[in-house]
Amino acid sequence: MKFRKSVTASIMAAGVALTLATAGTASASTYYAFTGGKAKFTSKGEILKVWDTKAGKTGILVFVEDESAKNPTLDTCAVLGKGKTKTCNMSFKNGHKLKIDVYSYTKQNNPDTYKIIASWTDKA
Repeated sequence: MKFRKSVTASIMAAGVALTLATAGTASASTYYAFTGGKAKFTSKGEILKVWDTKAGKTGILVFVEDESAKNPTLDTCAVLGKGKTKTCNMSFKNGHKLKIDVYSYTKQNNPDTYKIIASWTDKA
């Protein structure tokens, strides 16, 4: 009985410690998964990281558009090759609404090869 109480107390203490250690560490990052890749957008600093997870000659191209600006601005991030990643430092005004469109492509400079595979909104 003593052993069971001490094990229970130890587990509860570990749970409280874990809760306290993670409290207040909410991330400003959002992860997205889509066919052929994944992306992580971090609003602090407007950092977009893109992964290509599919083998072949198809890459991932991401367009990020600031829809809140008087003169909308656009930035892109592209990666090609299974297992490759690309981190892009974008510059948008804090709090602005961003539209993010993800395309697969076979030729980055040829929009005729673009195929939209995901779309979402986020905030800078």
